[in-house]
Amino acid sequence: MNKWWQRLSGEAPVARHPRPRRRGLVAGSLLCVAGLGLAACASTSTPTAKRVTGKPQKGGTASLAMATGDDFSWIFPLENQANYEPYDLWVENEMWRPLYYPGGPGKTGIDYGLSLASKPVYNKSDTAITITLKKGYKWSDGSPVTASDVQFYFQLEAAGAKSGKYAPYVSGELPNDVTSITYHGSYQFTMHLNRAYNPVWFTGNQLTWLYALPKQAWDKTCATCTAGNAAATPAGAAKVYNFLYGQSEKLSTYSTNPLWKTVDGPFVISSFSPTTYKTVLAANKKYTGPNKPHLSRLVIYSFSSDTAELDAIRSGTIDFGWLPFSDVAAAKTYEAMGYTFKPWYAFYNEVIEFGYTSKQWGPLVRQLYIRQALQHLVNEQLFIKSVLHGYGVPDYGVAPAVKNIYTAPALMHDPYPYSLSAAQSLLSSHGWVKNSSGVAVCERPGTAANDCGAGIKKGQSLSIMLMYSTGTPSFLAEVEALAGAAKKAGIKITLDGQTTSTMFSIAGTCPPGPCNWGMAGYAGFMWDYGQNTLVPSGGEEFGKGNYWGGGYSSAQADSLIQATHVRSGTQALYADEKYLTDQVASLWLPLPAQYLLLVKNNLKGWSPLNPYLFPMPSRWYYVK
Repeated sequence: MNKWWQRLSGEAPVARHPRPRRRGLVAGSLLCVAGLGLAACASTSTPTAKRVTGKPQKGGTASLAMATGDDFSWIFPLENQANYEPYDLWVENEMWRPLYYPGGPGKTGIDYGLSLASKPVYNKSDTAITITLKKGYKWSDGSPVTASDVQFYFQLEAAGAKSGKYAPYVSGELPNDVTSITYHGSYQFTMHLNRAYNPVWFTGNQLTWLYALPKQAWDKTCATCTAGNAAATPAGAAKVYNFLYGQSEKLSTYSTNPLWKTVDGPFVISSFSPTTYKTVLAANKKYTGPNKPHLSRLVIYSFSSDTAELDAIRSGTIDFGWLPFSDVAAAKTYEAMGYTFKPWYAFYNEVIEFGYTSKQWGPLVRQLYIRQALQHLVNEQLFIKSVLHGYGVPDYGVAPAVKNIYTAPALMHDPYPYSLSAAQSLLSSHGWVKNSSGVAVCERPGTAANDCGAGIKKGQSLSIMLMYSTGTPSFLAEVEALAGAAKKAGIKITLDGQTTSTMFSIAGTCPPGPCNWGMAGYAGFMWDYGQNTLVPSGGEEFGKGNYWGGGYSSAQADSLIQATHVRSGTQALYADEKYLTDQVASLWLPLPAQYLLLVKNNLKGWSPLNPYLFPMPSRWYYVK
């Protein structure tokens, strides 16, 4: 049992629920005929926005539109399962700064300038980390931000992980990988680890969880209680955590509850509607950190439809909004109305999963050569040009093909470029022959290197069911194009459209139960590495006990993923990424821009954009 956990909670931790997928923000409609007619679709170039320059103005109210269906509805900065989303996190982080801020303007990694703590210092054996808080940070009530506030966070984090309510908790990681913490005065502490860890991985995927929380205001178990040291014991920490968690569930009190008025970030909540989720953040006049806000207020709107958001754009209500893909041809119209048009790309990957444990289709998708053939049939460049109108980037593995320290050089090139002949060659070399209907049939069963493979019978047809989420024409175009290309190669892909909620009820049972599908694809759902996990090792998708990988299991992958945690540097990460890509652990799809932004020309400071989808409004300002 982890000694530190035992000291704080009194018993062993429980595994948290699997992390939900992250919902894409702008997966939109297609403007032309879907499916095999993709080549006829016309792409649209980015219009040139009118320049507006001038000196930053002090004050003003800016408005921001969240994507359709997204809303800020969780204020306690220890997220519950339903609200562990980028759009909740960035709002929280404007009020309570994390010790290590994810990403900066146009940069992956950690922005140490916006972080509460200086760069962590690892000992020579990478078994201990000393963290020094920056002096000068103060809470809005005037109290200094100190190591006691971090200790308070650790106490609540342990209680939250034990409860199963705290979404970021992963069994075996924080707090399990910390044996003890030594505090050195008011601004420094040392975390003693249970083994040596890779500083790149631990900093990017563990230290990004850490916050300082206002102990002097929050360390209590009821609204009328006086804050003190209630969280000093495991039982007391559980009561404090449950109290704060319960207060966060009371959306109607967000703007009046004094708990949420004690902040160390650049903004504080001013008003909130529990029915429309309209949120108003006011500048924290007592903010002592960098990037003091120019704005006086930020208004955040939620919308139930794309139409409603566009109506707000046209009326001038929204300063920082977005254009659906279905309306991309109208970009110049909005430019003429005084908006800048710009795509916003996020650091994530998007996949179609394989049902490895399926009794019917599992024997097929467990064959590497079949997965390779299918990846050869994904025409990423055509999808980007025709379906995404040019607003997309290729994805060749667990991380996108954009230069940064987290993406392996090998992932900058497509190992399985679109090639019908390559797919056909892989099948024929393993004993598959097309029948009179054009569907490949196994003529050479067996487990030799050039046979069909284990579990595949003689005469069995190469037919796979692909379940996909409906409602997004662009995604439908992609899966129909994949099915059409597969048909030419001799693979029969049967498309099974389901609503997203229905897909969760079906695909969500696999694992632990057998998959009742051969492949599963969710429109606009992807793995986003900005939610306190910056290093894309692929563990949650494809590691041991994974929930969202369709039951993928590989001892070699487990070993490589584990190596990313413990071997210094990035080489282990690169080897892990290359292996999962070479193995086609899932089908990789091109990545659409998360937003096609429309921003009023006189609003500045928002670009370059944070690749973890944090708009960073403390940098915004108006010009005349």
